[in-house]
Amino acid sequence: MEEHFMIRETREGSEAIRRTIVENKEVVRTLVRELKGRGVDRGFIIGSGTSFHASLVLGFLLSKYTGLHFVAVPASEFEDWTPLVTSDYAIIAFSQSGESSDIIKAVKAAKTKGVFVIGITNTPGSTLTKISDFSLITRAGEEKAVVATKTYDAQLAIASLLAYNVSDTPLAEVNRGKLEQAHVLVKEVLEIESTIKDIATRYKEAEHAFILGRGVNYPNALEMALKLKEAAMIHAEGFAVREFLHGPVQLVDETTPVIIFLPTKKSLKESEKTIDKLKSYNAKIIA
Repeated sequence: MEEHFMIRETREGSEAIRRTIVENKEVVRTLVRELKGRGVDRGFIIGSGTSFHASLVLGFLLSKYTGLHFVAVPASEFEDWTPLVTSDYAIIAFSQSGESSDIIKAVKAAKTKGVFVIGITNTPGSTLTKISDFSLITRAGEEKAVVATKTYDAQLAIASLLAYNVSDTPLAEVNRGKLEQAHVLVKEVLEIESTIKDIATRYKEAEHAFILGRGVNYPNALEMALKLKEAAMIHAEGFAVREFLHGPVQLVDETTPVIIFLPTKKSLKESEKTIDKLKSYNAKIIA
């Protein structure tokens, strides 16, 4: 059977990350100089759907590693935030296509306030690039599937590259080095595709699923839930790990798959109480 576009483009994520980082290093450094020259220290990050989840990731990284204060807001909701915008703000707008009507409307509203607008898109020459003051182009290549895969990978790469270059801390310098190898790690994940397929087959009839993450992986939990809804037609919800204990855990039983992002020993230790609670409900835990 011929593989569909989503599978093919998922496998292209590693190269999308590598190209995005390599081809944006100098551009990002130029942007950082521009931001510092303008004295920008706050603003909003906007996006829709998958691009909003990338906005949340960038907001988290800027808060953790820099002195900048950026709030992630869904593009469709930005109208209510516009009165707060002043000319010393910056707006960072994520859009894979660069043509999302909600994004274009929000950016145009922001421009009336005289703010500096940064567009992040996978589509050179798109409307977003034309109305932005500065553009960052992700290098994922054409994405034919409706469900975003490699373009999200590239958005996370550009978000990390930007945050780690704004920061001048030793930790950010270390992370810049690690970012250079991110595409290698993604390729290693693809090597266990058969295991992932076995897990997917086991739970493909599930009516509900929950995905949990903390820190930077909270937005990724939201994104995975979106993927299950959009591509697998499974009702799925993403939560911050410990927030799941405050009500939603009551929906769990022995038929419920719960996926938890646990990338480090620290995250495992911090999630132990939640895991123990899930075990008491006989949940099917996938970590």
